[in-house]
Amino acid sequence: MKKILFLALALMATVQVKAWWDHGHMVTAMIAYLNLNKTARAKVDSLTAVLRRDYPQVNHFIVTGPWPDDLKADGVHAYDTWHYTDIPVNVDGIAIPDQPEVDIVWAINQSTSILKAAQSKPVEKARFLAFLTHFVSDLHQPLHATSRFTNDVPGGDEGGNLFPLKGTWRNLHAMWDDACGSLSKYNDIRPFGKPKVPLTEAQIESVRDLAKDLMKQYPEKSFPNLGTLDPDFWALESNKLAAKYVYGVKGKDDQGRNQYLRPNDEPTPFYLEQAQEVARKQLTLSGYRLAAMLNEMFSEKK
Repeated sequence: MKKILFLALALMATVQVKAWWDHGHMVTAMIAYLNLNKTARAKVDSLTAVLRRDYPQVNHFIVTGPWPDDLKADGVHAYDTWHYTDIPVNVDGIAIPDQPEVDIVWAINQSTSILKAAQSKPVEKARFLAFLTHFVSDLHQPLHATSRFTNDVPGGDEGGNLFPLKGTWRNLHAMWDDACGSLSKYNDIRPFGKPKVPLTEAQIESVRDLAKDLMKQYPEKSFPNLGTLDPDFWALESNKLAAKYVYGVKGKDDQGRNQYLRPNDEPTPFYLEQAQEVARKQLTLSGYRLAAMLNEMFSEKK
């Protein structure tokens, strides 16, 4: 708790502006993959091949990104609380219920420990590499670090799942998982759709091109806090973005006053323009940070 409070104070001064759907997780993984050193890339390729023995559609490292969501789709719910942490946005100052101690920050730390442990078997490392890839990406989706508590929804809106919208998306969480529409043209790239099939070379190349475009638009130097590889910090960073942008301004009224997105609204072009920028930045940042973690973990000196 002391660590969280300390980081919260640090974030009051500065913060950089996803779970994401399959395309979001895969582009995060691709950005990481393109930034791996030779040793780290060989290691993740080796562990991806281990995971593929049980999951044939995992034919590239990027497919490990959406794999944990497919476990939920197959009825495996033992890991459900690993995907999020509900740091409150407490609009009405109400009493906040206790939150799960086993959350996404815990899961990232556990995954890292298992991948670093010499005694861990390849099959375990393969699974926890996929978990790590997924959770690093998830934690950069602002609504995976946030729940909005109000008098109307005193138990929290479950990361926007209980914040219904009109229009394209059923709720706020679904909209942000879709990167607010900025990557919708990639929605048909679904290795865990029906049927579950490996990616084609053309699909892999499409994700690679998207990753390169994002890296060109948002180079590493554009993220002052990129080197902060602390998931507690990332959670607070995402929560701050949620408070400012996810539950943010949708436009101005006739007198120039800010109008905020409310339940059952349809997102405005003004809102979506800002939201898409945040989502694309967060996807890119998560890829850079994942690469940094894996490069350190699988160092060429080891």
